[in-house]
Amino acid sequence: MFKNHRIAVPLLAEKGLKSRYDRVLVVDCDPARQLQRLIVRDGSTQGEARAILAAQAGRAERLAMADDVIRNEGDIRDLATQVEALHGRFRALAAAR
Repeated sequence: MFKNHRIAVPLLAEKGLKSRYDRVLVVDCDPARQLQRLIVRDGSTQGEARAILAAQAGRAERLAMADDVIRNEGDIRDLATQVEALHGRFRALAAAR
């Protein structure tokens, strides 16, 4: 149904939707960094942020369903390098179809 489309699905793992897509890309970071980013982004307390993360699929589950992973641990240049490399790979995969 959704083949050949780029779609952001925040609850992909929780809803069991992986089979609807050709590839799944997961952007991953260390859990402590994820927690800190959530607190900063939402202005939530550490307890609130932990509760939000506890309601989501765990890191291992997200990584297990990933065809591709971007590690978002460094600065924006590192992230951009990974995105560019993956973009090239996706273009090559699309051209091979």
